[in-house]
Amino acid sequence: MELLMPAGGYVAASIILFFIGFIGFFANLTVIVVMCRDQQLWTPLNYILLNLIMSDFSVSLLGNPFTFVSAVAKTWIFGKTMCIIYGFFMAILGITSIGTLSVLSLERYLIISRPVSHGQLTRKTAILLVMAVWLYSFTLTFPPLIGWGEYGPEAANLSCSVNWETRSHSSTSYIMYLFIFGFFLPIIIICYSYMNIIFTIKKSRSTAGRVAKAESRVTWMVAIMILAFFISWTPYAISALLIAFLDARISPGLATVPAVFAKTSICYNPIIYVGLNSQFRQSWKRLLGFREDCSEVTTGLTGGISPRRPQFTEYKGKIKAETAI
Repeated sequence: MELLMPAGGYVAASIILFFIGFIGFFANLTVIVVMCRDQQLWTPLNYILLNLIMSDFSVSLLGNPFTFVSAVAKTWIFGKTMCIIYGFFMAILGITSIGTLSVLSLERYLIISRPVSHGQLTRKTAILLVMAVWLYSFTLTFPPLIGWGEYGPEAANLSCSVNWETRSHSSTSYIMYLFIFGFFLPIIIICYSYMNIIFTIKKSRSTAGRVAKAESRVTWMVAIMILAFFISWTPYAISALLIAFLDARISPGLATVPAVFAKTSICYNPIIYVGLNSQFRQSWKRLLGFREDCSEVTTGLTGGISPRRPQFTEYKGKIKAETAI
């Protein structure tokens, strides 16, 4: 068997892929378990965030083991049919992730910049948005299964994806379609949303301070998730564009670097979510039996935030209603 890159490269890839799969699997699983155990976390916005977590978890469960075994075996050993299936599922999960981030950024824009006309996100709307993201992803990734474009091996035969190297008119037109609607359009939506959000936040600081602290926190949390996604995926997207449209000759070993680096994206979101969502941290503490910190109870994710509950205290013989903060 002829190796497409030095043996040391396969060893390094297998070690990195093992840790990516291990961290991605258990970090995302932890978020899923905690959310399933605590009904307080089932807010409309968390439905959309859970879709992102589920997408990353699916990659760690259904995708990473195949790539890891291939790295150990130093080639793809699962056959052509499984290669096509793997390429399709990884593509639809990747588009679902960026599509979910686009929906989150647009929702943040409407909540922050146009709260009067938009109103609060409802559970029904959140579920419909999640369904729309999956349908949109399917329309972008299904065509190679019926002959428009194709899925094939990539990155020293460690995994399978869209065949960027095919020079047929069908494949080239499909790659253009995929990049326009699966990468550039989400970038435009995200950039437009956050430019308006930043403008609104700056304006609110100089006027009445309309943007609530909790809304601002979740907005920046989504922004960090978006940044992490693009940091991990942009090198791969650039290399794919160079191969597809500029006929760049990238060695299999070098092509493996951005392909493996892109897979680290499944590790970031649960860490960001846990680190910046006080509502989730309180739920995690309750699950482990720790005493709840009242200072963080209502500062979770809006859309919502845990509802403020009235507290009644006795003051000079009268009952006085207060709002929990």
